[in-house]
Amino acid sequence: MLLINSMMKKLSLLGLLCLLISCDDGDFNIPSFDFDGLTINNCGNLVLYKITSGSTESLIIQIDEDNTEDIFFKTAISNKEYLITTSGQNTMSYRIFIGDVTSDYFCQDIPSATPTVSEEWIGEGTLFITNTISYDDKDGVPKEIEDNLDILIFGDVPDDFDIKDIDGDGYPNFVDDDDDGDGKPTSEEDWDITKLPPERTGDPTTVDTDGDGIPNYLDTDDDGDGEPSITESIGYNGPNGTDPNSNSIVDYLDKDTVLPIEAGNPITNIYTQSYSMFFEFSTLNLTSDTSTTSYPEGYTYGTKNGSFESSELPNIPEVE
Repeated sequence: MLLINSMMKKLSLLGLLCLLISCDDGDFNIPSFDFDGLTINNCGNLVLYKITSGSTESLIIQIDEDNTEDIFFKTAISNKEYLITTSGQNTMSYRIFIGDVTSDYFCQDIPSATPTVSEEWIGEGTLFITNTISYDDKDGVPKEIEDNLDILIFGDVPDDFDIKDIDGDGYPNFVDDDDDGDGKPTSEEDWDITKLPPERTGDPTTVDTDGDGIPNYLDTDDDGDGEPSITESIGYNGPNGTDPNSNSIVDYLDKDTVLPIEAGNPITNIYTQSYSMFFEFSTLNLTSDTSTTSYPEGYTYGTKNGSFESSELPNIPEVE
């Protein structure tokens, strides 16, 4: 009898331990929950989702934001808070499917009948989003210099000289392919005429042909001959590249020659706007019909990166 009671006590203790373990936060009956490093995809206004490499599980967030023409990703955001609820406009769910799931499942007005959802957990918590915007006109001049030209320019400049937008065309220097508006692309204003034939330095900030303290890519009269560069010949090998005195130096960089031409059309500015959007929950609970798990210290959904090419006048927003 004593042996039977002893065995019963041991079984009861084992059962209690199993019950305690099964109720422990973070331990719940799902095959896996590993979405780290997976790509964040998106559809419409606005569904974000990750699909596991096995294509049978997905982690889905839907937030109440307008993303017409990708405006949400083009807007700078700083730690903006979203309340995730089970029945509100901002939601999160974890789904396990019978069969492979693809982007088509998420990117249509009427969800597909297949694959079917075998299990689903609904999320509640607080989501914070930060979106960092960067711009690049690929002109060979680092943005930190284009934002702070006073570290580069040492010569006298006119009173109306806008250090943020040199040519006054509305495009800040860091999205302007022709910073000084002289018809010569900034990326090609790196010709060093101290060497003959002239050589390119690969860095427009290093070349100041007339020695006036203003690099050529910011100087409307590169050779200082009194004739604006925009009405002097443009290049070494193109149809407008003229060298009247045959000294291997094109007209707009040669102070000894002046051969005016008609100014051409302004260069079209094409720049890249990139974003890096970071999603992090400060708290998160996931609940199914049978299980619950909690992340009291938060959960990192991940970072979504992307870029857009544009030639439109930039509307650079303040950070929300």
